[in-house]
Amino acid sequence: MSSSSPSVYLLYGSDEFAIRSFLDERLKAKMGGSSDASADITTLDGRKDSLEAIRAETHTIPFLSKRRMVVLYHPLGLTKSKNNQAKFRQLLESLPDSTALVLIVDKILDDKHWLIRWCREHSGQSWLQGFYLPTGPAMTQWIKEQARLMGGAFEAGAAQLLASYIAEDPRLAKSEINKLLTYVDFAREVSEEDVRALVADVRQGDVFEMVDAIGYGDGEKALFMLHRLLEDSDALPLFGMVVRQFRLLIQVRELLDGNPGLDYKQIAERMGSHPYPIKKILPQAKLFDLTQLKAIYHHLSEIDQAIKTGQLEDELALDLLIASLTQ
Repeated sequence: MSSSSPSVYLLYGSDEFAIRSFLDERLKAKMGGSSDASADITTLDGRKDSLEAIRAETHTIPFLSKRRMVVLYHPLGLTKSKNNQAKFRQLLESLPDSTALVLIVDKILDDKHWLIRWCREHSGQSWLQGFYLPTGPAMTQWIKEQARLMGGAFEAGAAQLLASYIAEDPRLAKSEINKLLTYVDFAREVSEEDVRALVADVRQGDVFEMVDAIGYGDGEKALFMLHRLLEDSDALPLFGMVVRQFRLLIQVRELLDGNPGLDYKQIAERMGSHPYPIKKILPQAKLFDLTQLKAIYHHLSEIDQAIKTGQLEDELALDLLIASLTQ
């Protein structure tokens, strides 16, 4: 990264997978892959680290690289008052050319948000990009395009079926696309039968059973299902499945609370989702109230951050998650 690069990068939106990929494959890659470069990359969390600590890190001279990178997750945790917003703006405007501050905001920001406005007012020193989850039919097209980029192809029905299983979780989708293309050896299009054989059992069975067990407080069964899943799935994509499941449960529970008469098709339409997973989720949502679901989702966010920052190994994090949710 040269000194002419922006000082502030704002990556925001609902597609965590795309944000993470852009950070790792584009921004961090510019730093180089050596251990010397990694020594000049620091990760911080706006919910835990103080503004003073972030200022100190951003104003530290690079150690072995030409430029230093500070990745700040949840920066809005530092700006909950007008006074703190002003201080944060001062920090952004005082960054040295030798530092790239990457702000990661895991939600959609509208054009009127003060951070979006700041970046546009300081276009010479900032760069921003929104990353949005594909939903409904858009996810089917996304799967077909990802398969093409990987050097393979999906039948239209196969892409639609896979979309119904993984809905709006691109991290899980990419893992499953790669698995399916490898299964057909990139020699033919992936068929609906391939998707059912390799994906459906995990998506339809074990994940739902594990979340059911969590809902009933059955920690022993939930842990059993977790380790059964880990036999065929890496921990990180599996964690993505769990996060997605609870995100959908929150959406369904909110709609049910406000409109008790809705059926699964109406709920799916309002969510912009495929009806099949919503039909499965509907009875499960009744195991939790909205307060419980939001508390669980907050806990998932904390564990996700601990995994990303290396504070927890991913499999251990999943074990601790199950234990904490069923104790």
